[in-house]
Amino acid sequence: MRIAIIGFGPKGLYALERLLDHAAMLGPDSHVAVDLFEPHASPAAGPNYDPAQPSYLRMNFAAEHVDMWWPRNRSVPQSERRSLVRWSSSVGETLDGNDYPPRALVGRYLADGFDTLLRHVPPWATLRLRKDSVERVRPSRSGWDVIVAGAVADTYDEVLVATGHVQGSPYPVERWLGPDRIPSGAVVAVRGFALTFIDVALALTEGRGGSFTRLDHPFRLRYAPPPEPIAAILPFSRTGRPMLPKPDPAVASSIDGLGGIADAGRSELMQLEGPIELTRDVLPIIERVANASLAASGARDAAEAGEWLAGAASGLPGTSGLSAYGELERSLAVGSGLVSPDLSWALGQSWGSLYPAIVARLGGDQLIERDWPAFRHLLSELERVTFGPTPINAAKLLALVDAGQVDLTLVAGGEPQADIVVDAVLPGPGVTADSDSVPARLVADGHARVARCRRGLDVDADGCCRSTDGSPVGGLSSIGRPTEDSVIGNDTLTRMLHPIADRWALRVVDRCRVAGAA
Repeated sequence: MRIAIIGFGPKGLYALERLLDHAAMLGPDSHVAVDLFEPHASPAAGPNYDPAQPSYLRMNFAAEHVDMWWPRNRSVPQSERRSLVRWSSSVGETLDGNDYPPRALVGRYLADGFDTLLRHVPPWATLRLRKDSVERVRPSRSGWDVIVAGAVADTYDEVLVATGHVQGSPYPVERWLGPDRIPSGAVVAVRGFALTFIDVALALTEGRGGSFTRLDHPFRLRYAPPPEPIAAILPFSRTGRPMLPKPDPAVASSIDGLGGIADAGRSELMQLEGPIELTRDVLPIIERVANASLAASGARDAAEAGEWLAGAASGLPGTSGLSAYGELERSLAVGSGLVSPDLSWALGQSWGSLYPAIVARLGGDQLIERDWPAFRHLLSELERVTFGPTPINAAKLLALVDAGQVDLTLVAGGEPQADIVVDAVLPGPGVTADSDSVPARLVADGHARVARCRRGLDVDADGCCRSTDGSPVGGLSSIGRPTEDSVIGNDTLTRMLHPIADRWALRVVDRCRVAGAA
């Protein structure tokens, strides 16, 4: 059995871990040969978790949730299957579970996990890392041809497309935002006001030698610029509304009954029977959980949750009445326990707690087709209040505004006048029709499809791609960002949210077992 994994970042690493674990059960009469195609210099980490990037670029995902090992792994000794938190102490970077670690540190962890896998490859399996950039995949008489530099690199029985974030401006920040490209004294306009904007702002300030000092306050900082600073950073975006920082978990843990409210909501979602409708079935559950969460916290604006959700799903979300600065400041105050929880906190808390059930019940064909546009509108708004920056990065952004380094005057008013414009709006997940990526070419060539009203490759529960008529395409699979909407919420490092890699590996190894028996 010859297998190609195209794109060997975290999702490719997870798939390999599952494949080798299942393959270990085959026995010496089998042979599995795996080629890993990854042009980036840091296989297993990829560009998003490049170990060489600056330490001020942090995850917005708590360390306790990062563990590259599937719980039921049988082929690697338990002593070597360490979570990020356990592993960190061995490299002198001890983490608390609630810490938001540097992405570079996570990249080192993933690379170390890859090395651990290599030490336990069964003798009947071989691995080869290929630094080639794959151009396309096409069927042949004996399987699937992988095309590199205009020629067939090799032919495979199984191909898994696991391409994730595409590296490009403004990453790596040292290359695109360094003094040779953006000199001191420049006025820099930045398109976008989400997580990537914060990375850009930090690269142009802290990355140039600026520093932050803690004040006698739960989240206030003071910024001191370097000797030759950027003149000003001016973000502009479609809405001008910021992603809200994650609250301290202590806020939720201090509220009695919150866990039971979330449990009840997840149970309701899991009991939904298809076809599932967004307005009839899903929104009322989110509303009840948000209202109950607010009531448990002692807040009084619970009645607004239903109106907020309906507006978000319609693409016309309500406004808080606060400026962008005011929204960030209020959210940090709630998240640090200075003021009582508000509607944004309750919606973020509710969506985060319900998310596993949302992923399990609404992916694939379970939500009715016509509701997908509304669901994406809803996702955009709920992600803004749930999956925002770390508190420290939000506090740094406020400090940069206070220091006059970041100017929010035109954040929602069109492109400002500037010496240089930086694009901080990254391509979203799924398949972009006009790109030359492997997933886009598979769709253009008619080997895979994107289902109506959705963004990503249409795949079965085990990652097998579906053809234009909806039938499974033998030997061609995909996981991660290219499958968004068919699989919900791929931008995460957690292992247990998506069992698709395990199901893919089991199917491939079963195919190998059947072939060997024949």
